[in-house]
Amino acid sequence: MNENFDSVELELISEFKSFLLDVKKFGYSGDKKWTYYLKQRIANLGVKKKYKIAVGGFDDEFAGEWLYDLVWYEEDSNNCLIRIPLIMESEWDKKYSGIKFDFEKLLIGNAERRLMICQSKESEIEILLNRFKNSIDVFKENKGDRFLFAILNCDTDEEFYFRTYTKC
Repeated sequence: MNENFDSVELELISEFKSFLLDVKKFGYSGDKKWTYYLKQRIANLGVKKKYKIAVGGFDDEFAGEWLYDLVWYEEDSNNCLIRIPLIMESEWDKKYSGIKFDFEKLLIGNAERRLMICQSKESEIEILLNRFKNSIDVFKENKGDRFLFAILNCDTDEEFYFRTYTKC
């Protein structure tokens, strides 16, 4: 694992930090609200970057959920898919067994980067990151895949831990 964040990852991290400020300011609570507002922020960042967005729960604002919790994508002038800059999955279960299947969807995705949002007790974050890394390494395809992990410290709900990993 490394912390060599690229410019897009730094923008995503900035959205998470701003989100936590909004949590304090507006008192967002509960997994559904957190998921909604995080998806909204990440979707809006994608729009700012001129991508089309597929995400569930936003009616007419974006295309509906498509394979993943959120997708940034580009189409050509004939509406043919040409690029997927980001796929995202989120799961608020605190146990790996509850996170595993959402995370594994990212393993099979064909995208420039993958974002996994989840939570863990602070004492177990490194264990969770190592499980993710092992799963990526064991998967027999997709050399060069880039992952960004945003793991909420659920002991405090006041900070995310961010790590990247690129499959060699």
